Amino acid sequence: MKIFTDSVLKSRRLRLEKAMNSHLEAQDWVFIFSGEPIQKPGGLDQTYPFIPHPEYLWLSGLYRPQGLLAYNKDLGWKDFVLPLTPEERLWEGGGEEFAGEDIQSFNGWFEKQKCKRLFLYGQPSPAQKTWATHVDPTTHLNFQEVINSVRRQKDEAEIQLIQKAAQMAHQGYQKLQSFIRPGVSEREIQIEFESTVMKAGSEKFPYTSIVGSGPRSAVLHALPTDRKLQPGEMVLIDAGADLFDYCVDITRVFPASGKFSSQQKEIYDLVFQAQKTSISLCTMGREWHDVHRASAEIIANGLKELKILKGETDSLLESGAISVFFPHGVGHMVGLKVRDVGANPLKPPRMSCGVRVRVDFPLQENFVMTVEPGLYFVDALLERKETRQKFSQMIDWNEVEKWRGFGGIRLEDDILITSQGPENLTGFIEK
Repeated sequence: MKIFTDSVLKSRRLRLEKAMNSHLEAQDWVFIFSGEPIQKPGGLDQTYPFIPHPEYLWLSGLYRPQGLLAYNKDLGWKDFVLPLTPEERLWEGGGEEFAGEDIQSFNGWFEKQKCKRLFLYGQPSPAQKTWATHVDPTTHLNFQEVINSVRRQKDEAEIQLIQKAAQMAHQGYQKLQSFIRPGVSEREIQIEFESTVMKAGSEKFPYTSIVGSGPRSAVLHALPTDRKLQPGEMVLIDAGADLFDYCVDITRVFPASGKFSSQQKEIYDLVFQAQKTSISLCTMGREWHDVHRASAEIIANGLKELKILKGETDSLLESGAISVFFPHGVGHMVGLKVRDVGANPLKPPRMSCGVRVRVDFPLQENFVMTVEPGLYFVDALLERKETRQKFSQMIDWNEVEKWRGFGGIRLEDDILITSQGPENLTGFIEK
């Protein structure tokens, strides 16, 4: 099954050609492989569910192993696919044939082509690794950024899939509003959310659903356990939905007893304000580091009012003191997989306010970004001797003790950058 129309795929290939051609010589080739199924350890003939390389899926619309897209600036695109096998028809019920030449003919075809340099993406099969001598390692990373720069801007077909995934996740979060109560476990919350979202049409999940209750809400990637919610606690759920590898990444926090305590509400409102401000800054041309700093500044000022942080706000940010309580970046690209092409392989992201921010360039139209500030009281950080010494003049550790066991709050939405300003694709999911 092809998940995009031919016109959408043609438009993407034309966009990519335009970006690639100025970097390619006449005898250069670009190969993009769909990949191979990965065998389960000790599973004999069992494999993990196949997921195609994102560039291959984006350009072909196919969920098919052992596929290959070959491109040359003079000869254009050549599609090679694995035809349906008799075994597949027997065990999996067949399906439609795939347009393209049989992958078995590829080696003979390639031997007839003149190739000076080869840019290779995805996972070749063992039989297709013989041309590694053509790969130019010095320019390979640079060329990956050429591809990334085109993929970052989502087209309408991609945005529609993300919006559909958001609607599916919405149903899960709606269900949790009436399901969460003292006595239910993190695992039960996960099952309730995921079963509801699957019924709504989600094929799978973009990442293991995060559910952390009580003090565990400060664990950034808390895997659900049998721990039961206690009266007066909070539970943080970071979970999404996935449709053909296009996904949403959403975080919400719920009070176990139906209402936040005054202490919880104070931190919740602070994080909510940081998120609203950062979302408002998601405009074309804005440096992503500015978005992160805006959240960090609001959280730092809030912690100063609570007498936890002390000193000039700029110093609290530049020194990294704020990272003791906001220890991650404000967000990342999302869309085709939960960590989309936000990183430049030639330019590692800089540090900002004590953390490494995943994206380090200006925002452009049709980027989709998560905005997810958080404030946590993490024992693993608060108990660290080096941290206490380094920030002894900026953090009132006696005040911090009053918040031990509080947990953490994070709020996350997925934002489309448009010429008219930020569009919150998941904002209709109640906070």
